[in-house]
Amino acid sequence: MNTRRSVSSAAATAVLVLAATAVAGGTAWADGTATLPPCAHGTAVLPGETPVQGGPAHSGTVALEVTGDAKPTVRGDVTTYRVRVTETNRTGADYRHVTLLPIFFTRLGVMNGDNAEVFWEHGGSSVALPTRPGCDPSAWVDSAALDVPLANGQSASFDLRITTSTSVAEKVEEIRVGASAWADGSSVTADSFLQLPGVPRAAEPTKAPTATPTKAATPTPTATPTKAATASATPTPAAATPAPVAASAELASTGGGSSTGLLAAAAALLIAAGGAVLYTLRRRAR
Repeated sequence: MNTRRSVSSAAATAVLVLAATAVAGGTAWADGTATLPPCAHGTAVLPGETPVQGGPAHSGTVALEVTGDAKPTVRGDVTTYRVRVTETNRTGADYRHVTLLPIFFTRLGVMNGDNAEVFWEHGGSSVALPTRPGCDPSAWVDSAALDVPLANGQSASFDLRITTSTSVAEKVEEIRVGASAWADGSSVTADSFLQLPGVPRAAEPTKAPTATPTKAATPTPTATPTKAATASATPTPAAATPAPVAASAELASTGGGSSTGLLAAAAALLIAAGGAVLYTLRRRAR
């Protein structure tokens, strides 16, 4: 088995029956606030209930120890609690019949014989064990299957599997597993019980926040190029060009600067023209 633990108690009967009735089930059952299965007597014939006539005297009783996995195993919608009950005989004498009766309890009977099953695991096989409702409320195995002879100094262990739906296990605060037995006519109660946690509720899947679509930025209007001003179809009359100054006026100018050059050029031109005229006249005279 995996990690095992055993919670000791001086009076397991008070814990599993009387205290459980008063604290968890009894009040709710009495005032009608919870629907619990009515308690019932067992129907199985238990060999250990029969006293042995002329049997040996025993010093004390058979010791019962309840251990198991610290946590349940969850596979889909099936939750499994694994438990081991060990009975040991240190009474100084042998027993012909020790009949074990495992018990499990949950607050308000959330987990009971109607929605949970108990199996005995041995030799590679599983044997389903019928249960009956207790009055506290609890579920008791009602079967003679777990009956063995137990010699002095010997021990016997029974591996049990308690299964229920995960939806039921999620409603369970804790489950307490104990045991009782009959040994050659004597009633035996376990001096310990196993306290196991329920199954945490599965967290609701968190939906990823839907991203709000970001609106596309409004495009900035592009500046419309300004058209060049169209020239008017009607031609604008040009300003009147002043008439060229007569050569004589320029020659008459008395200003300084470039006027002297102009006068010299004009004089040379006149002399050349005069020479040309004179040459022409002489040729004609010949």
